[in-house]
Amino acid sequence: MICYTYPCFQSNPLLDDQPNFLSLGLGMLVRIICLRISLLTLVFLSFSSGRTSAFIDLSILRPTTDFSTNNQILQIDGVVKSSIAEIIVSTNTPSGVIVSTNFPADGRDSTQLVHSIYSMVVDVGSPQQLKRMLIRPVIDSEFSFGPRRIRVSFSQENSNFQESQVFNVPSSLHPGFHRMVVDFLSPVTAQFIQIDMLEGWQRRGIIIQSIEFLDASDRTIPASVQDVSILVNFTQQDSAFFSIEMRLKEGKNPISLFARPLSPTLAALPENQAVESISPIFLSVLRPEVADEGRFILSDGSQAKIVIPASAFEGDIKKLQFFSIPPADVPPLSYLTNTRIAKATSPVVVYRFQALKQGRFAVEATSSLSNQPPTLAVDGILEPPSTWMAGLVPLPIHLTIDLGDRRTVSRIDVHANVIDEQSFGPERANILISNDNVNFTEILEFSDFGDGLTSIELPTRPTARYIRLEITEDKQVNNVQLNEVEFFDASGAKIVPFVVLDQFVFEQPLFLELSYTESDLISAGVSQEADLQIFAWAPSSQEWQLAGGQIDVNRQTVGLELNYIAQFALFQAVPELELRALWSFNPFSPDGNGIADTTRLTIVNPDTLQTESLELVVEIYDLHNKLIRTLINRTVVNSNSISVEWDGRDRTGRIVNIGPYIYQILLGSQVQNGVIVVGK
Repeated sequence: MICYTYPCFQSNPLLDDQPNFLSLGLGMLVRIICLRISLLTLVFLSFSSGRTSAFIDLSILRPTTDFSTNNQILQIDGVVKSSIAEIIVSTNTPSGVIVSTNFPADGRDSTQLVHSIYSMVVDVGSPQQLKRMLIRPVIDSEFSFGPRRIRVSFSQENSNFQESQVFNVPSSLHPGFHRMVVDFLSPVTAQFIQIDMLEGWQRRGIIIQSIEFLDASDRTIPASVQDVSILVNFTQQDSAFFSIEMRLKEGKNPISLFARPLSPTLAALPENQAVESISPIFLSVLRPEVADEGRFILSDGSQAKIVIPASAFEGDIKKLQFFSIPPADVPPLSYLTNTRIAKATSPVVVYRFQALKQGRFAVEATSSLSNQPPTLAVDGILEPPSTWMAGLVPLPIHLTIDLGDRRTVSRIDVHANVIDEQSFGPERANILISNDNVNFTEILEFSDFGDGLTSIELPTRPTARYIRLEITEDKQVNNVQLNEVEFFDASGAKIVPFVVLDQFVFEQPLFLELSYTESDLISAGVSQEADLQIFAWAPSSQEWQLAGGQIDVNRQTVGLELNYIAQFALFQAVPELELRALWSFNPFSPDGNGIADTTRLTIVNPDTLQTESLELVVEIYDLHNKLIRTLINRTVVNSNSISVEWDGRDRTGRIVNIGPYIYQILLGSQVQNGVIVVGK
């Protein structure tokens, strides 16, 4: 605009020697032209200002509320709307780990699955002297989605980034690092690094899995992501969906999403900025002592919630995770012929639940006593007699732990056994890492061990599958005793091996609630909303079994008390009036071979209005009407769906003979009998 308007008010030396009328005429013509240009410019600015300030909106579609969860990976689905051509959507990352920046997986155009990463701010933990950056891009069909040109800036306190440098990034991976390698012009000391993606190798954009650095000693320094921005293009649309997956840290996770125009001038206007925030709470394990009023309320912040008594987690079960499954992914053959499901309908909402039982890491040691194997050092039990004891052998002694997968480790806690105030722990040790259990690299020599618990911070936060503790000196001569060795990731969460159980029966009732929307009902072809019920998937019979539930059409929820977890779905059910009983295996064979050794009886009371103070009795009889086993004895139940297991044993604990047996169920005034068969 300046280049047009500025000359309009200046003397023109080319016209000074011309006759006055010509000078006046040309001057008037120039003024008229400039005036029209100025008016057009004002109109354009007014239109542009109104347009850009009125068309920026950011909404989080899921999760919709704050919540507590056992799921460490959080998926945030959202939509941004704008009339401005290019928008930047940014988010902070509480744990420092971004998993992906994709569209929600709901069938949208697969050619537009990825939003390009626009910039990242990463943290190397403390001021480090850095000389190289290692970029691990996503590679799809042999094409690298890494950056082609980047701008790198450095800071000590996550502000005032300086020393900006522009680099060309090679398209191929370095054979030694299997990463894209960028060499700095000279070593730079910094803790925070901002990387702006100026250009990518592929038109679809830039996708990065991880960023690492090499320090002056050629040590690998992993970087945690503090902030990531994606670029959203609106040249052919006025709204775009996005999905960002990140790893949560232990406790509360304040997360803010911020949308602004790419243009710095437009972004400076407050009306051109939109912010949304959530604060999920991640519980790495469910410890009864931290429960709220004796219970845990877990949710995904969207369509599933479960309430569990804290006492249900006093044993080996430490976590309860659940994941939404797109209804379209449920095989139609699993429900089309089900007589309990209304014809011409499909699932409304589907969730897979998992109970996680704590296990042990696989571990090897160069020395151990036969009754104190090295696995005792990584079984999650911090007290004797769960103690690894080495034999009376010369040092050094190696303890090598297999984490099961490559994990980033920020801290190791070593619990030494202490007897009569005398420690049997290490005095000095080396920590080594490996990904193949063959080639190990030493990352730290540690000599500041305490008598009991010692926390070892790993400044480089290495990523590896195998961790070796090489004890080179001990506090008691040739006598090493460790109660436990614990590992913690970059977010501070404990790294724990878990056994995943897709079905599990709790001794106490849980409350499950699934919610739905109008669009869910339309997609599923549901015509009778009041008939919505919760169904559980039975792998043994490969069918959806009615579990029950009470609907609240005002809140659009279906709730159900039960004592087990499985894969659950909302279906429009065919109304039913009689008590129903279903065995997971019938016949079953309690022969100890691991196949159908036990069977589970699920009892469904269709009368949702009579669920309080009903006594339940479940008994097993032989064909001579002799009582063999009482599975449930006059227990008062308050739920519509109850599950109980039978291991094929009688009242004395002996396996019964093969053949048919009669089961009898008494629930209030309702009685049902049936046959359960014990096979070979």
